[in-house]
Amino acid sequence: MKAFFWAIRSIRRRGLAQTSAIVVSNIVDLSFDLYHGTETRAKVPLATLDLQFENAVHGVVYQPSKAAPVLKLLQRLDLPKNGTFVDFGSGKGRMLMLAAKTGFAKVVGVEFSTELCEVARRNITTFTRRTGITAQIDIVASDVAQYPINEDQNVFFMYNPFNDVVMKQVLSNLRNSVGRSPRQVWLIYNTPEHSDTILRAGLFRTSQHHRIGGNDFVVFAS
Repeated sequence: MKAFFWAIRSIRRRGLAQTSAIVVSNIVDLSFDLYHGTETRAKVPLATLDLQFENAVHGVVYQPSKAAPVLKLLQRLDLPKNGTFVDFGSGKGRMLMLAAKTGFAKVVGVEFSTELCEVARRNITTFTRRTGITAQIDIVASDVAQYPINEDQNVFFMYNPFNDVVMKQVLSNLRNSVGRSPRQVWLIYNTPEHSDTILRAGLFRTSQHHRIGGNDFVVFAS
């Protein structure tokens, strides 16, 4: 009954097409773990985790990106697959698996919770065994503000994982990396609460907004 009343309210507010897209997205999201034998869907409050890094106070609750909208976005974008895809705040690893499914040969997840890193490693092991995908998927337990960005890393993703304080430091690290090794880089921002901070940094020349299945993304390109 709750779902029925939600649908009525959503149709009035968003229209039938957008509501239908959200429903399909939720169905695909529910099936992701069942199909791959993984556990990525359950939210995890930071208060339940043993966090050792100083910037943990600037983090937010863990929740995964919706699989269907992300897959559609990655298929829509013309991104190079010969570099490295990096997810800042990779949690249980769903985004890493989605990146591997869309053809990235090298994928890195940076996560400050060692507990979530262990969950992600188990998920990745099961995922690669079931799918046969041979992408190199690495998980790094690190504070993203202190993570050294390598010269082969050029596509970055974040699902609103931290506040403005950490965002500024990550952007500074990215700027320094590009300064050392000039290259084009992209930043995909799901639920872009701090887009203004990114724009003010002056690192990116363009930004494009995408709304897919009720999810908002901004894609920045240098």
